[in-house]
Amino acid sequence: MKKADRQRLIKQLITENEIETQDDLIALLEQSGVKATQATVSRDVREMSIVKTHGSDGRVKYALFSQQQASSSEEKLKESVKDSVIRMERVQFMVIVHTDMGAADVVTNFLDEVSYEEIAGTVAGVDTIIIIARSEDDAIAVVERFEAMMD
Repeated sequence: MKKADRQRLIKQLITENEIETQDDLIALLEQSGVKATQATVSRDVREMSIVKTHGSDGRVKYALFSQQQASSSEEKLKESVKDSVIRMERVQFMVIVHTDMGAADVVTNFLDEVSYEEIAGTVAGVDTIIIIARSEDDAIAVVERFEAMMD
């Protein structure tokens, strides 16, 4: 199957199903007669700007990123920070953010979409985010920004 056809199928599957993991997506592709490796699906997810978000039941699922979402990314970040962040700790030029279980990657997706200048990169686990700021002053600014979102 050609890449464009596979990606069209992935788009359809994500639109019609609640897909939580790449393994779930690979299984659905297989049910549709398409064999794809995890590396291929991971590349497709990245190229297609597929993000993780919360479904109506609160569970994390894949969704298609759209320009309409881009305009409200900061609002979604504020909402997810307010709803999910438990505590933060600054360690020199890094900020460690503790979230509710399963929320770290969702908060990080919105944070990455917003692309704040002071942030060089992020790493997300299940309930912890490491934000790497460009300097200690930038890390302080990140903490202040998050604190304002939590109020």
